Amino acid sequence: MFHDFIFYGRDTITLVQNRLVWFIRASGFGMSILVLRLCWVSIAHRSKPQLSLEQSMERRVLLDSQGKILAHSLPSFALAANPKKIMNLKEAVRELHSILPFLSKKKLEQRLSSKKSFVWICRQLSPKMRLKILSLGIEGLELFKTQKRVYPYENLFSHVLGSVDTDQQGISGIEKGCNKIISDQERKKIPIYLSLDTRLQYVLRKEILSCIKAFQAQGGNGILANIHTGEILAMVSLPDFNSNVKQKDPGSNAMNRNTSGVYEFGSILKIHNLALFLEEKKGNLDSVFDATHPIAIGRFLVKDFKGKCRPLTVREGFLYSSNIVNGKMALEVGEKAQQSFFSKLSFFNPIKLELSEYAIPIIPKNWSKARSITAGYGYGFSVTPLHIVQSLQILLNNGKRVPLTLLRRHNKICESPSIFKSRELSKTLSEVMEMAVNTGQAQKVKTNYCKVGAKTGTANILINGRYREHQNLTSCVAVFPMPAPCYVLLITIDRPKGNASTHYYHTAGWIVAPVVRSIIEKISGFLGIIQLSDRTKNFNKAK
Repeated sequence: MFHDFIFYGRDTITLVQNRLVWFIRASGFGMSILVLRLCWVSIAHRSKPQLSLEQSMERRVLLDSQGKILAHSLPSFALAANPKKIMNLKEAVRELHSILPFLSKKKLEQRLSSKKSFVWICRQLSPKMRLKILSLGIEGLELFKTQKRVYPYENLFSHVLGSVDTDQQGISGIEKGCNKIISDQERKKIPIYLSLDTRLQYVLRKEILSCIKAFQAQGGNGILANIHTGEILAMVSLPDFNSNVKQKDPGSNAMNRNTSGVYEFGSILKIHNLALFLEEKKGNLDSVFDATHPIAIGRFLVKDFKGKCRPLTVREGFLYSSNIVNGKMALEVGEKAQQSFFSKLSFFNPIKLELSEYAIPIIPKNWSKARSITAGYGYGFSVTPLHIVQSLQILLNNGKRVPLTLLRRHNKICESPSIFKSRELSKTLSEVMEMAVNTGQAQKVKTNYCKVGAKTGTANILINGRYREHQNLTSCVAVFPMPAPCYVLLITIDRPKGNASTHYYHTAGWIVAPVVRSIIEKISGFLGIIQLSDRTKNFNKAK
């Protein structure tokens, strides 16, 4: 019995020793992992220090193509409170309201009487306000360093730049669309150059605004872009807003008409219809179509505005903006070829810039023969102004698409393969558009500063399922300098009212064409494209 007991006791001791050894090993392994983890955290913490509230809110500076500041962050202060430490609530509310009158006493009382231990009082304070609050000596108040986004040009770039929220995060425009790269803390000292030019932007906005006021229009917009690089040099949408002021009820002011508005552009699309007709080799500029009688589409008639009532060549159909001729050209081409060509021009997909806002074109599901006729002169489907500019860039750049951008391009441009079969199509379109300025319906675009090609478009607006004759979207697109255009300019005025200066006409030739001419004359010097007219050359020779 005694020996059995000793044997049993030794076995128990051995088992306890083994368990103790394994416990020590496991503990050592766990401690090793913990030490390694602590070392890794300390190294990582040393290489990437914790960002302060001010640093985490700092955003990169946005510059125009000439280096002028469009948006930058300035040091600011934020006021918070611990309501539990506020001793005299009524006195604290009264004194804070005297310094921050834009905050109501009721709102201050609600925040300072909160059961929470931390509440924000105001997120944007000036240094002067900070000093006044510090002088109050109220226990429970705390001030933090933050950042405030400032837009020196206020309304000028409002739709393009957009704005930020109280946490300095982009909520619209390029501030939201490029929020990740703008808020990149590792590159915060490196500015971002946009393709926009402040001088050109100012001219566009001033001229469009003057036109809206003169003709009591609902709004207007404009885009100026480089055909070869795809860079947008100016983009204006009116009405606009001040990016420095928080919009409580932005309404229509917040919409960027260039990217978020879809419209039927009317006769502007006759450029595209002509390109399609020539590309499909259904005829040439001298081909003749009878424009004596309207085209019947069911119970509707396709008529010409002040038509010639005679056979017209394709060239004349473009110069006189004949709906009948363009409708018959579309019939010659056919629905499938028309859809395919429009698709290549990016009409059926949204065009996305570096902005957060974009619109999807309104394209009918049933592309019938009747739809093909109306599409030939710009009705039946709706696109954004950005689509018009992108398509003109393709048509006048030998069929090669360069994506539009709001960022200044530093690298080599990546062009897509040409969509054209003919190498002469872009040249032909340029020549015909120049004819429209010299002898056609775009004569009010003509200027002595440089040679221009243009096309006007007046489209009745669809309201409650019916086209209203006196509710027009008036547009004019111009390309310059000719004969090898480098820039495309689109201006649109929404529902203008004619006056005595236009003989009470409210069509694009009277309303928008003079605006386009004025803009080109004022920006040609900035672009370095002033061309002396023959009269000026002869005068200089005589001297």
